Amino acid sequence: MLSVFGDESHDPTKARVFAVAGLLGDGNQWASFRQAWNAHLNGSIFHAADCESGYGDFRGMPETDRHRLHRDLTKMVAESGLLGYGHVIDLAGCRAVVPSVLNDFPDMPYYDCFLKTVIKLSDFAAHFIPRDKVEFTFDQHKETQYNAGLLYEWITTHKPENTGPVSFASRAEPGVQAADLWARELMKRCDTHLFNDRARARPQWNTIMGTKRFQFHFTLGRELAQTLDETPLLAGLNPADYEQWRSENKLVDNLSKRFRYASLVAGAGGRS
Repeated sequence: MLSVFGDESHDPTKARVFAVAGLLGDGNQWASFRQAWNAHLNGSIFHAADCESGYGDFRGMPETDRHRLHRDLTKMVAESGLLGYGHVIDLAGCRAVVPSVLNDFPDMPYYDCFLKTVIKLSDFAAHFIPRDKVEFTFDQHKETQYNAGLLYEWITTHKPENTGPVSFASRAEPGVQAADLWARELMKRCDTHLFNDRARARPQWNTIMGTKRFQFHFTLGRELAQTLDETPLLAGLNPADYEQWRSENKLVDNLSKRFRYASLVAGAGGRS
């Protein structure tokens, strides 16, 4: 089975940009990558923000050593043969175009980026030879992983031939650590593009994009209004049917119920 590992990244205040990104490969690629990754870190658990700033497992490490390690690990991802995709949302634009969304659904950026990233990497997986299903593993976050699992159920009804199981792992998993590196580079590049277009691309970004195996989409401005309405958390539900289902089952209205209902409707072929 093919495997994707994914993670999220955002600016420190969650006010500018939010990204979810993943890396796709087969069993042999991931086995070789894990071995090399663990050997290079020698027991440390990589977190891109900690490595840059000298926190976590990198507290006390000289800045030049931290930066060299970051570049070495980026080169390792680039040379791994893994495919990458990420989806990024312009949070500042989101507040300008659809301010009610973040007020009503503060975790919406994660779910929207999660949805688009899973779908795109599922499409990538369909081109592998031999063709196989793809399992997804994302960094665990108690605030979002339950609803993300419900959203994934909705995705599997549309791509049953591609999608395997989904799980949520700790940062001790090398695949999650590598996805964190890719997600942060994507977030940093989009943040720079949006708010400091005079800044040059980071060397890590140039290394990754030079492989031609990494793609991304950065949702800006008015595009947000459309892309958000394409997700099952805001649209695609018949409000009257949803309210009837919720009333019959004596359920409160929240994201979990909306995701669950969307999955049920999709599984019934569009019938509630």
